[in-house]
This record gives sequence, structure tokens and C-alpha cells, in this order.
Amino acid sequence: MSADTRSGGRVRELARELNERRPTITPADLLLLTIPALLVSGVLTAWLSALSLAGALFIACLPALLATGYALFYDPPETPDGADREK
Repeated sequence: MSADTRSGGRVRELARELNERRPTITPADLLLLTIPALLVSGVLTAWLSALSLAGALFIACLPALLATGYALFYDPPETPDGADREK
């Protein structure tokens, strides 16, 4: 067996392992992406309207705080299998 064949098999094996372990986007990840999106929308609203920056960020901060509370307390992400935090 040549070295190219052995290394090609190893590369395919590594690629298969990486595909099996590839993380997926969870609902918690999407929720955490909404927080900066809400704050950026507040800055854009202040820039495009007559609202002050502080007022627009205050208004945008309210749903961001609700999203944070939801993600942390109401529906927290699950721990991966085998992870025991009570040790």
C-alpha cells in the first residue's frame, strides 16, 4: 500500500469525524444572535429618526433584556451528555 493511499484514507476518516462532530446552530444560538441585532437596530433607528441615541437604545434594550432573561432562566441551553456540573 502506498503512502498516498494510506494518507488519503486517513484524510477521509478525519473528514468523516469532523462532519459527525460539526456543531449545529441551536435555538439558543439564534436567540443570542438577536441581542446584538436589536441593539444595532436601536442605533440605526436613532440615526434615521429624531429619537436620541439614549432613547432608541433604551427602547431596543427592553426586548434584548427579555431575550436574555428567556435564554438564561426560562429555557436555558442543555448541558452536553457526559457533562456533570454538580461535581
